[in-house]
Amino acid sequence: SICSILNGQLASGSTDRSIKIWDVATGAELRTLEGHEDWVMALAALPNGQLASGSCDNSIKIWDVATGAEVRTLEGHEDSVWSLAALPNGQLASGSDDHTARAWDLRRKCEAYTLPAHSALIADVRWAPASGEALITGAFDGSCRVWRHRDWALLNDLNAHDGKCMSCDFGPNLDDGVLVTAGYDRTFKLWAGGEDGLGGYR
Repeated sequence: SICSILNGQLASGSTDRSIKIWDVATGAELRTLEGHEDWVMALAALPNGQLASGSCDNSIKIWDVATGAEVRTLEGHEDSVWSLAALPNGQLASGSDDHTARAWDLRRKCEAYTLPAHSALIADVRWAPASGEALITGAFDGSCRVWRHRDWALLNDLNAHDGKCMSCDFGPNLDDGVLVTAGYDRTFKLWAGGEDGLGGYR
């Protein structure tokens, strides 16, 4: 897993259980973050200069990128954490091999909600980037689902792929209702939404 962070830096997670911080301009390794007990599968940059990491040890860790110190560990998933997505207001979403997506309130330092979202591993989670009013989840059951953030109502259930849905995201115009999904069936698909930008996909 790779994600960009502040000040021209890049974070990478590995099967060696570590996270490395790199200077993009020079290619130099700046520091190594160690603490996970299994593969690091997911990374998400947080708005306060911190970094979230998800692992096959079932945990999510929050790191201070500047110092390399571990800030806290979030526990609750019963299997590997495969995907993470963050909002500027301190909300973090995670997807797991336990078939749940979870929302975390990083300001209150607790889990906010558990969503029994799918019948298989959740490979990707993404917030609606402009508003944060929706979360999409893509899973190995082939589906991509759209959830309303305020009450976790299921807005749409897309039978996206024949086999595993590997990734999903909102379109380039943020919350205009366009989604993209990519599958293990070697296809990617664009989905057009309804007028509210959240449901009504086809």
